[in-house]
Amino acid sequence: MSPLDVTTPLGASQALLPEILLAGWTLIVLLVVAWRHTTAGDSRLAGWLSLAGIITSGAALAWLWTSGARATGLAAMVALDEYRFAAAAIILLAAAGTVLVSLRYMEREGLIAPEYYPLILLGTAGMLFMAGAEDMMVLFLGLEVMSVAVYVLAGYDRRDIFSSEAALKYFLIGAFASGFLLYGIALVYGATGQTGFTLIGAQLGGGGQVPMIAALGLGLLLIGFGFKVAAVPFHMWAPDVYDGSPTPVTGFMATGVKVAAFAALSRMLVEAFPHAVQLWQPVVGVLALATMLVGNLVALAQRTIKRMLAYSSVAHAGYLLVAIWPGTQLGASAVMLYLFAYSLSTLAAFALLASLGRDGERTVRFDDLAGLASRRPWTAFGLAICMLSLLGFPGTFGFIGKWYILQAVIADSHYILPVVLVVTSVVSAGYYLPVIMSMYMRPSPEHPTDAGLELPRTAAAVVIVSLAAVVLFGILPGSMVDAALRGAGTLAQQVITTAGAR
Repeated sequence: MSPLDVTTPLGASQALLPEILLAGWTLIVLLVVAWRHTTAGDSRLAGWLSLAGIITSGAALAWLWTSGARATGLAAMVALDEYRFAAAAIILLAAAGTVLVSLRYMEREGLIAPEYYPLILLGTAGMLFMAGAEDMMVLFLGLEVMSVAVYVLAGYDRRDIFSSEAALKYFLIGAFASGFLLYGIALVYGATGQTGFTLIGAQLGGGGQVPMIAALGLGLLLIGFGFKVAAVPFHMWAPDVYDGSPTPVTGFMATGVKVAAFAALSRMLVEAFPHAVQLWQPVVGVLALATMLVGNLVALAQRTIKRMLAYSSVAHAGYLLVAIWPGTQLGASAVMLYLFAYSLSTLAAFALLASLGRDGERTVRFDDLAGLASRRPWTAFGLAICMLSLLGFPGTFGFIGKWYILQAVIADSHYILPVVLVVTSVVSAGYYLPVIMSMYMRPSPEHPTDAGLELPRTAAAVVIVSLAAVVLFGILPGSMVDAALRGAGTLAQQVITTAGAR
């Protein structure tokens, strides 16, 4: 994925401007919370400052996106293309939404501590590094910055044994996955003498078979990414971690972490391993099949909303792996389009869930939503839209995302993955639609779990914007589809190489 071919050269400080500004703003927030960190007002101040930092980073990203530039020197290790910019924009939107949802939630749950918002900013910076990495070293750096921050966020509620368990499991499994990635990078470097994606692709494309050591490195990299995206059979950490973490953190993990991991995985496979497509395509296909089947079937057996959404996230990782499978420009655009649709729906769903219970919302069951439409009609309406979009119901952005995944795979003359995707999407109706049925078709319980709770204004703003986008782009998807195709347009050179490798 080559940098934009224009005449303006950029050094590292400019090519990494969004990440540098975000890291600098993190230091500012840390100084503020070291001075003021004892009251709810101090926590809100840290949250608003963090939101300002995300907006500042977004402004720098917009400048890079619109100015057009090429990287020089060390900056060539970071992509300067629309694919990076689109992924980074989704990550920043997810981070901003998480901050807004957290503002009142953390006060309500009594989780007033100085490090929460700086950790969100650090995790977001790591995600931006991952999304823009053109080099294995930058990829690993971003992965570790992101992971360490999210490990702590998962266990942020120190009073809750389930939150502590979530952090420990995430840390142990995450360290295990990082080890696979690091060994994979080492083997690929040993085979090619390069760490840059395009340089690795050039070395492996010199003719003949892919060296065994490079093939082993690719296998280890796929295992490491399998853990990070929660693909079956590497998904065992996701349900417990998502279930035990504070709900805004769960939404952050389900959106930002997934976007960063899938953006990095698709870029790495297309740029660094186009000549190894015969090796990685069957593996990705099997992972996609297993992830769609297991994620959807196990989600059917869940009785709590949060755990159901956790297994739903696993299933959606399978859909995204289907989009990655072709290794084409159309597949890459489908990945980005679906990530955006999924992030909007999931962020809104967790924001709404945060207003339906207490203590991490772990115990909010399907039955607890009975009669929600009569008690809180707008909350029920928003949650219904989220469920329909995640299901892929026509008229929602989620449907458009799945439609373009199907197009990308069918264009490659493959039909097994699309058939399984459609069948498992039908299966998912078995756990999405009961949420809607419970809210609208069952009487309200005598003592509802959401008694005395309401959706704060900041969280309501996140829900309104997200759902408006879900409906708007579901009815008028043309602009987003065109943007996704342009974002993947810089993959064209690698797509030609990949087709030749086949």
